[in-house]
Amino acid sequence: MFTITHAKINIGLVIPYKREDGLHEIRSVFVPIDFGDPMEIQIQSLPKESESRFLFRSENHLLGYRHSLFEAVSERGELSRNILTKTFTQLKNHFLEPLEVRIHLQKFLPPEGGIGGGSSNAGVFLRHLFPFTNLNPEEQIHFAKSIGADVPFFLQTSPCFVSGIGDILEPISVAKGYGILAIPPFGLSTGSMYAGLQKSLQKPYGSEVWKSLAEDLIRSLHVGDWAYLQNRLENEFEKIAFQTQPLLKELKLGFFESGADFASLSGSGSCLYGIYKTEEKRNEALPNVSHRFPEMEFRTFSF
Repeated sequence: MFTITHAKINIGLVIPYKREDGLHEIRSVFVPIDFGDPMEIQIQSLPKESESRFLFRSENHLLGYRHSLFEAVSERGELSRNILTKTFTQLKNHFLEPLEVRIHLQKFLPPEGGIGGGSSNAGVFLRHLFPFTNLNPEEQIHFAKSIGADVPFFLQTSPCFVSGIGDILEPISVAKGYGILAIPPFGLSTGSMYAGLQKSLQKPYGSEVWKSLAEDLIRSLHVGDWAYLQNRLENEFEKIAFQTQPLLKELKLGFFESGADFASLSGSGSCLYGIYKTEEKRNEALPNVSHRFPEMEFRTFSF
């Protein structure tokens, strides 16, 4: 079966506090986009006395330092460190029968980009494997969360208001959007970004913006009023990212100067995107930003 493991963007991201378990509470809107990793999955039953097995093959399309990052966890490196291998190894004890699972992955989603690359691979992989297991829906969510905080989101395909550590999902309606994604030649590690926030242990505080999303924000997402959302749904990691990599601040300004109605860092990674009113405006802007920031890789997307 052929599928695409889609990336996501964050429209707004707030981290209210650090939880007692050491993880961070988040509030965000996750939106899947049509840029992703093509993946072919073949699942075959084996004789009852057999041992389940996982066969992995990949093509590495990443650029720069990210190419070597993926090589290190591919079948040409140490495959046991690959998130799909880890997922299979932990899930096989729940199979109803022995299985042979073959994966052919074409890797385009950048690590340390904040767009859910590895989590997307794992979530879509689980979506195809869960029907062959003894796990009920609640147990499936719990298992996905054990693989990674963002993995539960990639079990489904709709935009969501996300809270908890990324595991509490409320589907919402988001208008059609057209964007440009910038992939810088550098990454931002999740650990260092969260450490930079220096959030203390505290109880949740009320926020009119994020309390199930205020009505005007829900309306703006539903009709695609991106200009209204700018400065209302912000990514809290930007203040750290812009200090660490000032080029990202210039890039965000560049998106606005090219006609974007909304621009933001995605997640805690280095990818930054702009959203435009129409596909035509998006396409007109692409040569502008590409010329201004030649060190970046740019991808158009829609949702």
